[in-house]
Amino acid sequence: VDIDWEFPVSGGLESNKTRKEDRENYTLLLSALRKELDARGKADKRSYLLTIAAPAGPKTYANVELSKVPKLIDWFNLMCYDFYGAW
Repeated sequence: VDIDWEFPVSGGLESNKTRKEDRENYTLLLSALRKELDARGKADKRSYLLTIAAPAGPKTYANVELSKVPKLIDWFNLMCYDFYGAW
């Protein structure tokens, strides 16, 4: 499962709905998904990956609980296109 919530808290289009609580909500979502995927995997003897699409850039890192999220996911898909602007 790949979660593409690239802009928790802030960023993206002006029309994006963001909240300060989304930093913690993002971690809670990933934690709940990890728990369910692990339970399902144990029940059917399979392994399920949990990945995220994450923005690349120091301005966005503060919007993710970097001390917790890597423990919950299998890998990051860094979205580093348009790094110097959109063409």
